[in-house]
Amino acid sequence: MRRLRPTTPRPRLLRGLVLAVLAALLAVGSAAVGLPGSSPAAAQTTGFVQRDGSRLTLNGATFRFSGTNVYWLGLDDNVRDAAGQPTVPSRFRIDDAFRAAQATGGTVVRTWGGLVGCARCIEPRPGVFQDSAFDSIDYAVASAARHGQRLVVTLVDNWDYYHGSKLTYTGWRGLPESAFFSDRGVIADYQAYVTHFVQHVNPYTGLAYRDDPTIMAWETGNEMWCQTCSGNYWDGSWTRAIADHLKSVAPRQLVVDGHGTDPGCRTDCLHAPSLDIASVDVVDDHFYPMQLDRVRSAAATAAAHGKAYLVGEYDWNNHRGGSGLQDFLDTVRLSGAVGALTWSVVPHADTAGFVDHDDGFQYFFPGRDDDERARTGTLRAFAAKVSGAAASDAAPPAPCGLARVATGTGTGLRWRGAAPAVRYVVQRRAAGSTAGWQNLTWQVRDQAVLPASGALWVDTTAAGRRSEYRVAGISLRGTRGPWSTAVPPGVTTACGS
Repeated sequence: MRRLRPTTPRPRLLRGLVLAVLAALLAVGSAAVGLPGSSPAAAQTTGFVQRDGSRLTLNGATFRFSGTNVYWLGLDDNVRDAAGQPTVPSRFRIDDAFRAAQATGGTVVRTWGGLVGCARCIEPRPGVFQDSAFDSIDYAVASAARHGQRLVVTLVDNWDYYHGSKLTYTGWRGLPESAFFSDRGVIADYQAYVTHFVQHVNPYTGLAYRDDPTIMAWETGNEMWCQTCSGNYWDGSWTRAIADHLKSVAPRQLVVDGHGTDPGCRTDCLHAPSLDIASVDVVDDHFYPMQLDRVRSAAATAAAHGKAYLVGEYDWNNHRGGSGLQDFLDTVRLSGAVGALTWSVVPHADTAGFVDHDDGFQYFFPGRDDDERARTGTLRAFAAKVSGAAASDAAPPAPCGLARVATGTGTGLRWRGAAPAVRYVVQRRAAGSTAGWQNLTWQVRDQAVLPASGALWVDTTAAGRRSEYRVAGISLRGTRGPWSTAVPPGVTTACGS
């Protein structure tokens, strides 16, 4: 997505009966909450996804999917250090994002692999590779496999943001933007980065990226376009050069054409010359807003050229208007598109609440209000229909970091939650007791950006009591996860990475 540059960190309908039904499901009371259960067995991503004409296959069967974008797995601009610089995401946030993707029914996540021109980047300077900068991506690939997610890795951005872009490469050689698509030296520089990236060996898996079936596809770039070329002309030669190179260095994985399309276009929007490049398997299209006629037209065009069609980003919450989510997803499914990926999942913060992200399309699983939570039901239903498998319902991990917060109205509590919790149960008992836990509430939600030292919930009935507390997460279908460590007065529990 072409993201506006805000002053704070950023990167990236149903009503009536449906709302009431989902609200009732999310409001399951204590009688329906089961005992803590273990998560399903770790999901596997064995076998490479392949293309057969305009469809994708996995182990001989048609492979279609729902999913999301988690662009920040390598470097996160939403969480900055004391100097205001993007940070390496914690392992907790990486796992949390994949759990949220899985709970929404997703099986594919798209992320950024192009990290160039910054101190924490993989290639901070021309020809200088900092392999320690792979660590969070290495961990993310292993985590994706554990959570049944395959990855589409985008290797350069059209837009000049914190992680570098096409302008980083042209800037290194003192050339204009158009040189990224035409200058042999600049193209060779990018191809060298691609080679180094795909050949990197992941210490968490023991596999080179190019040999790991968890990585489903490499994308030539995100919304690639030559803004300064006359008429935004695009002849396809750059796409061919990069796609051919990817096939030569990573032949077992798919190649996605990341050429950008005009968001105002409605029909005949795909770039015809790129559709006839043999090394391109999938064409990517982005929707801000969601448009039904464009999906139908583009999917038909891709199929006519024997290419798979991917809705790589879309405005899942109608932030920019457009067609309704249900109609859009029905159209995607019936068009023959291989999949659709929301923009974009926001994880829990390392302390409490969620990470801040303000582009308007952020998804705090399972949603911040009744409308967003209803859309979660729509996304899960779409995932089941398009993939043929129902969305999972794993028990949430135990919350951690439970702490008391001073408030003027009672005893405030905050904790680090974790997907796939949709809400939390809070219990209290007398300090030092070994029994007698009392349910205080089953309905605490944490889908918000919490101020420093802010409370998620306040116990207004604690006056004069010396009490200890514990909390547990509850999944969409009412499965309760394990309890947090009990916290007596004056004690705060700690969280791991």
